[in-house]
Amino acid sequence: MNAVITRMMAAALAAATVVLLVVAALAALPRPDDLGGGVLSADDRRALAAAPALRGADPAPPDPAVDLTDPAAVTRAYLVAAHSLGPGDAGHTQRRAAAYTQPGSPATVGVVVLDPPPPGAYRTAAVTGLKLAGAYGDRSGYRAVLRTETGPPGGPIAVEQRQALVVLARTPDGRWRVVAETTGSDPDFPVGED
Repeated sequence: MNAVITRMMAAALAAATVVLLVVAALAALPRPDDLGGGVLSADDRRALAAAPALRGADPAPPDPAVDLTDPAAVTRAYLVAAHSLGPGDAGHTQRRAAAYTQPGSPATVGVVVLDPPPPGAYRTAAVTGLKLAGAYGDRSGYRAVLRTETGPPGGPIAVEQRQALVVLARTPDGRWRVVAETTGSDPDFPVGED
C-alpha cells in the first residue's frame, strides 16, 4: 500500500512540475500588445536615428516671492517654469521647474522638450485656472488650465491651451513639492477624473 501511495505522490509531483514549467514558458512568451517596455536599447535608438535628450541646465533656486508652504502657489510656479521654453531648450530636458519638485521624484528629471519653439522664438506659459482636485494627508492634487504663447519677440504668436494635473507632497518642514504632472491639449483630457 505504501508503494502505491508513493507512486501516486511522485506522479502528482511530476504533473505539478510539468504544469509549472508550461505556465512559466507561456508567461515568458511575448504578447502582441507588449511593446517591450518603456526604454529603448542603444541598438533601438540607432535604428530609429533617435538623438538622446541631453540634461538641461541646473535650475535656479525657487523664486523667493513664491510661498512654498502654499501648494497652489507652488503648483502655479512649477507649471509656469515647466512649460515656458526658449530656443536653447531643444534636445535637452528643461529643468527650470526642478526647484519646485520633490528630490528623487519623476518631476525632478525635467520636461523632455518634444516640441521646441522655432529658432528665435520663445514659449511662455501662464496658469489661467487652478482647482484643488483632492487632498489626503500630506498629498494634494490640482487641476490646472495653462495658456501658452509661442512666437518670436515682437512677432506673431501661436496660442495653445492645455490642461494639467499636478500632484504635490508636503515635506516635514511644511513646504510643498511637486512629485508628478500630466498634461494634455485635448479638451476631453481626463485630468484627474475617474
